[in-house]
Amino acid sequence: MSTLLSIDSVQLPFLSRRLDAVREFYLRVIGLDEVAGAGDDRLRFALGEATLSLSPVEEVSRAVRPDYLAIKTRAYDDILARLRLAGHHPVCSLPDVLPRIMYVKDPSGNQLAILG
Repeated sequence: MSTLLSIDSVQLPFLSRRLDAVREFYLRVIGLDEVAGAGDDRLRFALGEATLSLSPVEEVSRAVRPDYLAIKTRAYDDILARLRLAGHHPVCSLPDVLPRIMYVKDPSGNQLAILG
């Protein structure tokens, strides 16, 4: 079960050649549960009552402005530790600033904001 609390609906692209790395990142590092798809190539992960849908693309266009996915969690320190253990380098707010926030990119370059 995921320790993440909430988002609305989100769909992000991922580089199709990075499928395994993207799946591993969201499953093992971030800690989401994968949801069975509808027979297409998208990756889907449960976030409470919402679903994160990741669509494969051959390349990320520079014309598309990058956005980020913001996720609330009660497991901020656990996620931070897993990110570092997996070789990611999140940028974090000062520990005494609330809400605590870290920014990190997934293996396909999508920006995440984790709020604790």
